[in-house]
Amino acid sequence: MSTDLLERLAELPVPPPPPPKTFDRAVHQRINSRLIVGQILDLLFRGFGYAVLQFAKVTLSALQFTFTGKLPDNKHDRGQPPV
Repeated sequence: MSTDLLERLAELPVPPPPPPKTFDRAVHQRINSRLIVGQILDLLFRGFGYAVLQFAKVTLSALQFTFTGKLPDNKHDRGQPPV
């Protein structure tokens, strides 16, 4: 018996590969479940956070208009440089 790791591994029997359909299906199920979880987390954290931010901006603008009677100056929000 050799002391080299690679030679010892070469002596071990290699198990047969799994059937292709079951192996492919298992890989796809694991990948798809992780992708779905990632997409849902992305929607919850980034999408929901963005929606809350936009709603807060609109609500504050409505309150400002209610108390002052003037529309807020939001030219820089529309891609135009501030004056």
